[in-house]
Amino acid sequence: MEDKKKLIDDIMESAEGDAKAEKICAEANRFYAESNYGQAIELWKQAAEMGNAQALYMLGYCYNYDLGLDKEYDKQERGVIACGYFIKAAELGHADAQCFVALCYNYGIGVEKDIDKMLYWLNKSVEQNCAMAMNNFAYFYENGISVNNGEVNYEEAFNWYKRSAALGNANGQLGVGKCYYYGRGTDVDKEEAVRWLNLAAEQGLAEALFLMGTCYNDGEGVEENDVKAFNYYKRAAKLNHAKAQCYLGYCYEYGDGVARNMREAIDWYEKSAANNYFQAYCNLGCCYENGNGVKKNMRTAIEMYKKGAELGSTMAEYNLGNVYAFGKGVAVDNELAVEYYSKAAESGMAEAQYNLAQHLIKGLGVEKNEEAAAYWFLQAAKQGDADAQYKIGVCYLDGTGVEEDCEKAFRWFYNAAVQGDSDSQFVLGTCYEDGIGVEADLTEAREWYGRAAEQGHREAKKALKKLR
Repeated sequence: MEDKKKLIDDIMESAEGDAKAEKICAEANRFYAESNYGQAIELWKQAAEMGNAQALYMLGYCYNYDLGLDKEYDKQERGVIACGYFIKAAELGHADAQCFVALCYNYGIGVEKDIDKMLYWLNKSVEQNCAMAMNNFAYFYENGISVNNGEVNYEEAFNWYKRSAALGNANGQLGVGKCYYYGRGTDVDKEEAVRWLNLAAEQGLAEALFLMGTCYNDGEGVEENDVKAFNYYKRAAKLNHAKAQCYLGYCYEYGDGVARNMREAIDWYEKSAANNYFQAYCNLGCCYENGNGVKKNMRTAIEMYKKGAELGSTMAEYNLGNVYAFGKGVAVDNELAVEYYSKAAESGMAEAQYNLAQHLIKGLGVEKNEEAAAYWFLQAAKQGDADAQYKIGVCYLDGTGVEEDCEKAFRWFYNAAVQGDSDSQFVLGTCYEDGIGVEADLTEAREWYGRAAEQGHREAKKALKKLR
C-alpha cells in the first residue's frame, strides 16, 4: 500500500510540475511574441529545469539564432549550447528538436558531423509527422546532400515535398510547386505549379508570392496579368524578399501593372540593394547613369555597377565594360573593358560576347586574336544576335579566324538579314547575284538589295540600280 501511495504521489507531483512548467512556457511565449527575448529565455530556463521539452527546444532555438542572449557568444559557442538544448528536448521526444539535432549532426554545429546520427534523428522526427524534417529530406535529395551517395535525386525530393505539402506546410507546398514549374522529379505542369504555389502564397510565404508574380508576369499557368503580377511582387517585397523588391522597382520604373513612379522605383531598388540583390545595384547604376529618377552621376553609377558586378550581376559587368570602352565618366581603358566584357561573355551574355570579339579582332586592350574573336562572334550569333551573325558571316566568307566556308557564311548572313540587318541584306544580295555559298538567283538578289535599300543602305541602292 505504501509503495502504491508513493507512486500516486509521484504521479500527482509530476503532473503538478508539468502544469507549472506549461504555465511558465505560456508566459515565456507571450514575451517572445512581443520580441522580449531576454525575459522569455529566463522563463524557459525555469521550465527547462522542470524537464519541459518545449522550453528546452526554445532555448536551443534562441541560442541558435542569437536571440535575447545575456552576453556575446561566438558562433561556435552558441552552436554547442544550442545543440545541447536541442538534444535534451529531442531525447524527450520533441519532433522539431529532433529535426534540429539532425541538422546539427549534418553540418557539424556543436557536435562532430555524423551522417548516421543525422539520419537517425531526422527519421525520428519524420515518424512524428514533422513537416520541417520532411522538407529537409527533400532539400537533401534535391541538392545531393548527405543522402543518395551525394547525388541529386529529384524524384525523392518531389515525394518528400508532397508529404510535407499534404500536411499543409507552406514550404512543402512551395517545393511541390517549384518541382512542377521546373520539371524536377515530375513533368513540367505550369497550371499544377500555380495551384501549389498559390497555396503557399496564401500562407504568406514570400518566395511563393514572388513566384506567383512571375507566373502572372509571364503568363505561365495563368493568363498574363501585369496588375496581378505587380500585386504579388508587392506583397513579397513587403516581406523583405530582395528579388521581389527589385522586380517591384522595375514595375514602377516602366509602369508595368502600376502607374510609372520613379520615386517608388528608386526606393524599392535601394531596399533590394540593401539586401544585397545584385541586379538592384545594376538597375540603380542605370538610373544614375541616365539621370532617371535621380540626378545624373556617373561616379555613383560606376560604384553601383561595381557592387552589382561583385555580387554576380552579368549586366553590371557588361555595363562596366561599356563604361571603360567608351570612356563614360572615366578615361577610356580598353584593358578594363576587356576584363569586364570577358566576365559577362563567360556568363553567356550575347552583347558582351560581341563586344569582346570586337576588341579581340581589333587588338583593343588585348593582343589581337582572330581565332578567339571568331569564337565569340559565333557564341553571340548562336544566341540570335544579328550583329554577331553578320560578323561571323564575314569571318567565314574571308577565312578570318576560321576556315573559309561560303555556305556557312551565307547561312549566317541570311539569319541576320531576316532580322532586318541591312548590311547582311546587302551581302545576301551579293551572294545571290554572284552565286556565293548559294546558287545564283537575280530575283532573290533584287529582293535583298531592295530590303537593304529601303533602310537607306547606299551600296544596296547602287547594286539595285545595276540590276534594273
